[in-house]
Amino acid sequence: MTEVWLKTNRRALVLGMLLPGVLVVCCGAALAWSIVSSKSWILELLLLTLTAVPLWMLGELIYAAFQPRIAYDEGHLVVFLEPARATRVPINIVEVVFLGQGPSQLPKLNGREPETQNVVIRLADSAIDWKHRSVRPAFGHWCEGYITIRGAWCEPITADLLRKLNHRLAEVHRLRQLQAGEKSAKR
Repeated sequence: MTEVWLKTNRRALVLGMLLPGVLVVCCGAALAWSIVSSKSWILELLLLTLTAVPLWMLGELIYAAFQPRIAYDEGHLVVFLEPARATRVPINIVEVVFLGQGPSQLPKLNGREPETQNVVIRLADSAIDWKHRSVRPAFGHWCEGYITIRGAWCEPITADLLRKLNHRLAEVHRLRQLQAGEKSAKR
């Protein structure tokens, strides 16, 4: 069973749902009016399309609202930095989680890009296959064995949260070492 370690920023996603939601209601009402009043099928097709696109966007945002940013599942750290898929990183190469700071990838305020606190995950230097991954830049960055998760897209980052993440990571590492020792003792 998947254990959520870092939640997504649902407040931002709910704000993102406002415009598609309004468009779905307005276009859906216009479509219903067009069908009831027997207007042209071309108008109905156009309204159906204008309703379907924001409805699809709304569905994507609702799906994203229920996806964590980081989770643990059966020996893997599951990192959600792509809208449609997660990346499963072997937990044995995850070394530490710490606080970072960097650009938020949000619109500029007063001509300057706002900065945000980030969660940074360091992977083992020996994990050469895990050094780089292409991810959605708005959600984070994955380069040189460091996974950066932008704070604008996750729950508020606090010192307590980072302590909990590192404590849980250490627990998982200890448990896996104990399990590996028990397996080798049975042989």
